[in-house]
Amino acid sequence: MSKIFNPEEWGVSKQDKKAIELIVELEKTRKDLNLTQKEVAERARITQGQLSRIENLESIPSLETINNIAEALDKKLTLV
Repeated sequence: MSKIFNPEEWGVSKQDKKAIELIVELEKTRKDLNLTQKEVAERARITQGQLSRIENLESIPSLETINNIAEALDKKLTLV
């Protein structure tokens, strides 16, 4: 099931909007690669519970954590 993200409805800041967009994309990548949350969490050096909260948009992680998740998926996080 794909999350529908409406920042105006949720009342989030521009920074949080960008983080949420990254999280949604990283979750899609994880699923496309057929990796479990546990596998990605171990690679990213976080707990499976933390990754679950992040993917369910219950927690906005630090940029460092987002980068660790991206690297766990063999992705490079580039800021422009």
